[in-house]
Amino acid sequence: MSAQGHAEQDFQLEYEKAMERIQTMPDGAVGWMLRFLQTDLEALTPTEWTLVAFEVAAFVDETGERYGGMMAPESGWSVEGVPHAKNYQTIPSRKEALDIQATVLEQLELYWHEGYTTFTFPQMTLVAVSPGEGSDEAGTVIVSAKRKAKEFEYRFVHLLAQTGDYIRRCPECATIFFAIRRDQLYCQPRCQNRVAARKWREAQKTGERKESHRGKKSRKG
Repeated sequence: MSAQGHAEQDFQLEYEKAMERIQTMPDGAVGWMLRFLQTDLEALTPTEWTLVAFEVAAFVDETGERYGGMMAPESGWSVEGVPHAKNYQTIPSRKEALDIQATVLEQLELYWHEGYTTFTFPQMTLVAVSPGEGSDEAGTVIVSAKRKAKEFEYRFVHLLAQTGDYIRRCPECATIFFAIRRDQLYCQPRCQNRVAARKWREAQKTGERKESHRGKKSRKG
């Protein structure tokens, strides 16, 4: 096998591993997305970052059928996974991922506060593909994004539309989490218990102050 063939094989293996990590995450692609948004990308070692970079690339494809349908990027990520790769077999640079992270977090905050958010896609093309000769099935609309990062955002918009009501920030520890119930406010029971304990202590102190105040009045009387 040629050096190019080995490089393509190695890339595909890492890509499949990244895909599997996303699929086996608790809550799947949504769970992976929330973890990605809260990862300190600049603190990752080169090895750790490479794993995340493959996951970012895999997320765009892994979520295709559920979040937005087919896409045909006009260009790939900025880092070649194999020599001379352009549209495919590429992974994002750390800067690309940081920019995505910042954009998505900003829009998520808007979604929480306003109930909606907006992503702008100035360089996007819709391609209508015929169903093919002899086929009775409908044709396909493919979205073509100029930049691969925009394809990521496009997937996120669809993910948010489907699951946004359950993506929340814990008021106790500020963790972004995926709620399992509509009335779930805290990410974990320990946060809920911590708040309950704090409220109980505050209530106890308030009660003690009231008792002390009544005692002073009684002595004066």
